[in-house]
Amino acid sequence: MRRFFFTLLAVLVVAPAAYAASRSVGDGVFELDSVSGTVVIGTLAQPAKGALWGQMDKGSLRVYDPLPGDGQVFVSGYDSKSVSTDYPLQTTYTGTDLHFRVTGGKYRLVLKGSGIDVTAVGVGTAQLTGDLLADDPGDYALNGGKWIAVPFVSRTVQFGDPTATQTPTQTP
Repeated sequence: MRRFFFTLLAVLVVAPAAYAASRSVGDGVFELDSVSGTVVIGTLAQPAKGALWGQMDKGSLRVYDPLPGDGQVFVSGYDSKSVSTDYPLQTTYTGTDLHFRVTGGKYRLVLKGSGIDVTAVGVGTAQLTGDLLADDPGDYALNGGKWIAVPFVSRTVQFGDPTATQTPTQTP
């Protein structure tokens, strides 16, 4: 029932606000629904860029913020939090009923767990690997397309167009 209300909230409140906001040329949409497994959004060499919000029923969320200050990452509902001393821009959150959002800028997220729901608007890649022990590893969608089952073998997908550029506006 909680997942239903979260989805309803996203559809009625958050999604229209994201679409109404000014979007950059080349932005796409990446969505996850009830995913069990591992999802890596962005890479260390090419972090994702844009806004993201989501929740996870149980698991861990590792956040890399390669450019502090260009956006913010908010996480709530975690049982524990640890900041890496090896990689100073990495924080790991674990627990049940994690909620998170990225308000813009560049980021990389590694999600491992069950009941993962995410909506990302922007540009990036996502590596998806379904949990072999799950009866149903969940679904993903790209750029408003059809829902596709998350594969048990790792698959990398692209959302948005990283090569798109804004055409300058001419004033009379």
